[in-house]
Amino acid sequence: MTVADIEAVSPETLTPWKAELLWRLYVDTYNHLTQRYGDELIERNEAGLTELLANRPADVTAAEITGFLEGLPQRYLHVFPRDTIYRHLRLARDIKPDEVHLSLEQKGPTWALAVATLDKPFLFSNICGVLSSFGMNILRGHAFTNPKGLVLDAFEFTDEERFFELNRDAQDQVLRVMQDVVSGRADVTARLRGRERSILQARSSLRFPPVVHADNKASGRYTIVDIVTGNALGLLYRISRVISQHGCDVDLVLIATEGEKAIDVFHITKAGSKLTEAEQIALTSDLQRTLEGTV
Repeated sequence: MTVADIEAVSPETLTPWKAELLWRLYVDTYNHLTQRYGDELIERNEAGLTELLANRPADVTAAEITGFLEGLPQRYLHVFPRDTIYRHLRLARDIKPDEVHLSLEQKGPTWALAVATLDKPFLFSNICGVLSSFGMNILRGHAFTNPKGLVLDAFEFTDEERFFELNRDAQDQVLRVMQDVVSGRADVTARLRGRERSILQARSSLRFPPVVHADNKASGRYTIVDIVTGNALGLLYRISRVISQHGCDVDLVLIATEGEKAIDVFHITKAGSKLTEAEQIALTSDLQRTLEGTV
């Protein structure tokens, strides 16, 4: 509303300095409102859970719903509509350690990918890497992990290079590569070698200096790392790979792309606990250097 009011005065009123102040306010507010999302878990008397149980389709049992949602953050019920949650449940049904269950569908100009599997090293990073290797631009992303080790990652992305349009078996190809990489049968770094030049060019042309911040006080369960930087091909892959290289687990992630800027908030732990101060410093330093292109 403030931006609209300023722009209505005259085109020159919204100076770069004012725009940066408004952007900083937006980022700070976003981070403040989402800090405790991972702490607020779904409870048995949750209104959203009651609605899911009351409207469940014939092929889904009440026990399946409560078991699937147990340990997930309340945010999950707010982010996804009822029919999508049922689809996620079916996707995760009877999953075994070496299995990866996937769904991919087009929603207007964007695509939605859901990945259900049991927790694996570099999981989130590998998924982001596969999408980047096909030239996809990730707009939104959510990663959820329950106490049983079930991981549900959901992404919204656009096909900037018209891969789906230009290739007849494009969807099958993306899903096949995703299966191979997530299950460990293929190495995503090998697929990304062909795009290293464009990733490096995108990194060097970032218009916004990256800001990396770690917080141990806002959440009772997680260390929260929030990153604001310019959006670029392979950005999430590089960020999440550094986090995994430090031995950290990503339990919840909030990804937002606003114009040319990306806001990524990771709720992470290491060996089930928050990071120590020394671990936070080491991680944020590595992330900063990676985003600045100095490593």
